[in-house]
Amino acid sequence: MRAPGGEVVITGGLGFIGSHLVDAYLAAGHHVRIIDSNAGAVIDGEDYDADPRCTVIRERVEDHLAAGGDFAGADRVIHAASYVGPASILSRSGRLGHDIIGSTAPVIEACARAGVPLCMFSSAEVYGRSGVLDEKDDIVVPTQYNTRIEYAVAKTLAEAMVCNSRRQGLRGIVIRPFNVAGARQSRAGGFVMPTFVQQALAGRPITVFAGGEQVRAFVAASDLTTFLLDHMDAALDGDDVIINVGNPANAVTIADLAARVKSLLGSDSPIVRVDGRSVHGPDYAEAESFHKIPALRTATDLGWRPRVTLDELIMATADYYRAREDRRAVNAPL
Repeated sequence: MRAPGGEVVITGGLGFIGSHLVDAYLAAGHHVRIIDSNAGAVIDGEDYDADPRCTVIRERVEDHLAAGGDFAGADRVIHAASYVGPASILSRSGRLGHDIIGSTAPVIEACARAGVPLCMFSSAEVYGRSGVLDEKDDIVVPTQYNTRIEYAVAKTLAEAMVCNSRRQGLRGIVIRPFNVAGARQSRAGGFVMPTFVQQALAGRPITVFAGGEQVRAFVAASDLTTFLLDHMDAALDGDDVIINVGNPANAVTIADLAARVKSLLGSDSPIVRVDGRSVHGPDYAEAESFHKIPALRTATDLGWRPRVTLDELIMATADYYRAREDRRAVNAPL
């Protein structure tokens, strides 16, 4: 990690992953500039407004750059702004590709112009298939172009743009996160961990989709931020542009996750099997990666290791939502 003091630009810094990054960089002594449209915000950002080391710009990053903003003088840019979540993306169907590329392209151009390193967040959705997934694996594009496929293809194109821009002098890497979870994650996006935890805390039925045999490997937001803080510079100097960040030790079926949440929280909630379309509408679809487990290679070669266990993640999420409501899902039924 570089010496503290430099300014880090974080797009989507009021969102789940972005806000954890903001907190980590502030704690490490950096100045942070947040650019966030509030579309996926999980916090209001008032604490950041009050922090003299933090600047909050509440607009879309593409609008900010089009109006003359730039990244000159920044130490690095972390592009985490994106529509995300199997439920949240549905409202953007047919426009989602434009949304993702429309924000990523000007960020890449502004970083290249200013000579500022870039970390872009992609998604494990890009793999398009089940199994243990390695950065060097081919990507599969299924032909049923639902909204999740539109999201995956757009993220894939954004990855290619970063990779090819490196040949033009950009210092950039791409993170493929696998099921990041923890405090602040909202059930409003259709994310399973906060949904199960909030249902269990409220004594509501824990709703398992598609039979519950999906396998997910949950990684803590704090482990993800540790990779960026401690290993981003080494990653930028390496040859591998695409980097999986996840925790295969936390792999679990969704049915077993529901049972684990119920047990750990001492909840009386029944576990019920439901059709996801009955909750999120007829356009909802399960991921093509029914079993999604990261092969860790580049990140661990750089010295990073995930530390937070699945039970610790469940309890951290529960502790957060025992003390406060889900800001994005306050009016949504459990």
